[in-house]
Amino acid sequence: MVKKRIALKYCGGCNPTFDRVGCVKKIQSAAGDRIEWATLDDGEWEKILLIHGCNTACLEKNFDFLKYGRVLSIRNDDYDSAGIVKKLLSEEK
Repeated sequence: MVKKRIALKYCGGCNPTFDRVGCVKKIQSAAGDRIEWATLDDGEWEKILLIHGCNTACLEKNFDFLKYGRVLSIRNDDYDSAGIVKKLLSEEK
């Protein structure tokens, strides 16, 4: 099985409304060994997962979507870990 390399980026956490780290742990658990996690600075990755602490989504305000392309964002704790993993592993942009 080929692993996907996914970059993970957290917001600054100035006003979090949910447990961002707990959210990522659930997603990582659902992904198992199908995803290799990286940072934006690591360079070679296929998609980015932005973890916002609230619906303000400050990360997106100055984020260069044209440069980075395939981005998935989580803004609150209303998400499905398996669904997020499925989107990260898909070939869709």
